[in-house]
Amino acid sequence: MEEVESTISKSQPRLTLRQVAAELNYKDELATRRWLKKNGIQKHRLAKENFVYQIEFDLVFDRPYVNSLRMKHPQKWKEIYRRACKDDTLYELMVMEIEESTPRIPMTKVSLRSKSDDKRYKSLLV
Repeated sequence: MEEVESTISKSQPRLTLRQVAAELNYKDELATRRWLKKNGIQKHRLAKENFVYQIEFDLVFDRPYVNSLRMKHPQKWKEIYRRACKDDTLYELMVMEIEESTPRIPMTKVSLRSKSDDKRYKSLLV
């Protein structure tokens, strides 16, 4: 038998605006468009059909869950999310996005004992 070449698209899966509305339980397309704009998801058009990339939708949709995991389990939220996440690519993108947006805040309070300590501390902050 001859092997048939696959003609399935290798690009990212897409969701039509109707599918997005169904996921969000919206009945109105205008409300769906507002939600997409509010969450920074760009809408694309191909042959009279508006769509969004599913990975962008999933990132925004999972973000509240991931933020709650970070609050409840600050040390092992990544491990918990990896097990709950349906896709490795989604997991990797979410972790990258969260780590880029998280400011590095020192967790240790410094107590200064003298003026020279204060000068040293201020020079380190600059």
